[in-house]
Amino acid sequence: MLPTGFSVPRPAQLRRFGRVFYPAGLRLQKALAAHVAEEGRPDQLVVLEHDAVYTLGRNATPADIHVGEAFLRAEGLSVHRTDRGGEVTYHGPGQVVAYPILNLRGGREDVGRLVRGLEEAMIRTAGHFGVQARRLSGAPGIWVDTPRGPEKLGAIGLHLSRWISTHGIAFNVAPNLNHFAWITPCGFTDKGVCSLASLLGGEAPSWAEAADQLQGQLLDLLALQRQPVREPSRSVSALTWRRGTSGPEVLMMLRVPAHGLWWQSVTGMMEPGEVPEETAHRELLEETGLTGTLRPLGLSHSFWVDPSIVRFPDDEPRFNTEVCFSMEVAATAEVRLEPAEHSEYLWCGLDEAWERMMWEGSKAAVDLLRRSLTT
Repeated sequence: MLPTGFSVPRPAQLRRFGRVFYPAGLRLQKALAAHVAEEGRPDQLVVLEHDAVYTLGRNATPADIHVGEAFLRAEGLSVHRTDRGGEVTYHGPGQVVAYPILNLRGGREDVGRLVRGLEEAMIRTAGHFGVQARRLSGAPGIWVDTPRGPEKLGAIGLHLSRWISTHGIAFNVAPNLNHFAWITPCGFTDKGVCSLASLLGGEAPSWAEAADQLQGQLLDLLALQRQPVREPSRSVSALTWRRGTSGPEVLMMLRVPAHGLWWQSVTGMMEPGEVPEETAHRELLEETGLTGTLRPLGLSHSFWVDPSIVRFPDDEPRFNTEVCFSMEVAATAEVRLEPAEHSEYLWCGLDEAWERMMWEGSKAAVDLLRRSLTT
């Protein structure tokens, strides 16, 4: 019987996030891969949840997605090409994604063992919740026998460069299974997709419960000895808007060159003892001189902090978690910029604001504001 997983322990840091936008996840992996490539650095295990996306592996073709761009945009789905193996797959809310970013040099140069360890972690996690899953010859991932035939419960797709692994696995807890119907998932036209929720109904675990179990299995099967890790910093965004004569208008401010030279609305770091709502009101007043009506957008997301934008005293990777709000201000209110942070401002419609936003979380906040104003 082939060995499953690794046996020689290696130090590793577990980084557990909630929502991470897919492009931010790619940047996160690239940064951590460069970090672990340095001798003596701990491996990294990242556990998170993505927004709704289709990802195209190296073997994917446009025909693997059966619907057009306009339909995808209306459904809130985006498409991204990646360097992992495989065809097209889906990531979205309700799915536990795990990225083992490992340095396999020094005696662990065995891709097959890594794949078997990842599959076994998903099999054991499914078994913990009462679902019998198995491997299927010629079909990577894990599968469950159902009355409809074999259905995939967990997918796997890896990329290796100089024995540094990126990408990983996606385990279906309670994703929107309809999103799999609009693609040829992993190249299979004769097999379905399932989730713990579709198999167990009301007895299915929460995302957090499944993530807890899966990360524990991964740490064990990949022989990763958990090391301390710096917690992410915390910030807020307050998408500031007013009711204009032609519709909603978003306040956009241009950051000074020393702070990145991109357009944004109000953002800021939380100070010790603050709750997010307090930070949002404080930052709005400090950056613009305005006050407003604050509403949560129901979005919190995490991302890697690029050290070329924010300088740190050491080279340890830094991450931030941001809570998003909208902030309505009076249509006649006067904006007074803090010149140390922003050099100019303008009010623009939602479409233009979306185009000017640099980061995925900011664009998503505009989409959420648009939806809140039309429902």
